[in-house]
Amino acid sequence: YWSSRREAWPKMVPLSSSVSKIFGWQTLERYQSELTLLEATNRNDDNNAFVHLLRESSAALLNSYSRKGFPYPSWKVKSLLLQGLVSERAATEQASRLSAANQDCD
Repeated sequence: YWSSRREAWPKMVPLSSSVSKIFGWQTLERYQSELTLLEATNRNDDNNAFVHLLRESSAALLNSYSRKGFPYPSWKVKSLLLQGLVSERAATEQASRLSAANQDCD
């Protein structure tokens, strides 16, 4: 839903913000340096665990900033993404966890 722009984009995250700027330099090992958070929400390659992790993490981060009652604060979302970067299994597990939280608040 963030990629469809049904809701206002949170002001604390500019549309042009890069994934590496938002989530940290560690993301540069898996994602392109110029990839923006908006582009990450639009990615749709669920066969790639790291792409799925990034899409769910990006949506969760936006939810953490804009939805009261979202179960994870922004710092925790960032931490979960970084924990998921260590392996495909970890990426799949964290993406699933964040996906459930995202769907529960939709």
